[in-house]
Amino acid sequence: MAAKSEEDPNFHQILSFLLKAKGFDGHRYKPNYIKRRVAVRMRATGLATYRDYLGFLEKDRLEPSHLLDRLTIHVTEFFRDPPVYKAVEEKILPRLSKVPYGKIKVWCAGCSTGEEAYSVAILLKEWVAGMPHLSFEIFATDIDASSVKAAEKGEYPAEAVQRLPRVLAGRWLRMAGPKAQAFQELKHPIRFRVHDLLGDWEPVLSGFHLIFCRNLLIYLTAPQQQKLYERFAEVLSPGGYLVLGLTETLLGPARRFYHCVDVKHRIYQVLPRINETYL
Repeated sequence: MAAKSEEDPNFHQILSFLLKAKGFDGHRYKPNYIKRRVAVRMRATGLATYRDYLGFLEKDRLEPSHLLDRLTIHVTEFFRDPPVYKAVEEKILPRLSKVPYGKIKVWCAGCSTGEEAYSVAILLKEWVAGMPHLSFEIFATDIDASSVKAAEKGEYPAEAVQRLPRVLAGRWLRMAGPKAQAFQELKHPIRFRVHDLLGDWEPVLSGFHLIFCRNLLIYLTAPQQQKLYERFAEVLSPGGYLVLGLTETLLGPARRFYHCVDVKHRIYQVLPRINETYL
């Protein structure tokens, strides 16, 4: 394939076309990440230059969706990085046992096809058992509508849940041949919706005690990372917690908003603002 640069005007026209067609702003992501993903679609279509691919993108009505699917991140699994969930269970959940009104509000930002949201739901279901004063709700959002639709369905290949302890899988998932289906009781507290983290945020996305945003920020530019760190701080309840991916580190000006609770597992607590107290 011919050498290309992000300075190629046709590359920018591809991103501009996708923004208009699908509302996805690739300029906000790291250029090398976007280039790699676009290159995958170019190879799949047998096209060697940005100019040729732009022409194909404009003519083929299905290609914008194929490209968007390639640009959005879908790498996920149940209880990805189990020690992180263990750290949340041991260090964070006990601190949330006295939340106002007894309801823990969680956001899985960038939930992909739902494995993380269901993992968090299993963790909380198991933890609140025997504590009738506690309940929880989970908002799970992703930019990709097809991923959100799959998450709402809650159906996965049987091998996708093989890493789950058998007792948990049996308690929360119905095994039916090659498929595993989340029980309605597990799905009930989760609200899936399409949402662009880099776009406008609805008022309902506020007052969270715990936010999972794992393995997504590494694809964004540094300014966009800083913006999201600050916005997460704004929608966290006083003393709420932010959990990042193991390859992500909260750096730069946003550090003034957080205290690191567990550096190994990338767990941060938002600092109190004036007249606020910790959870």
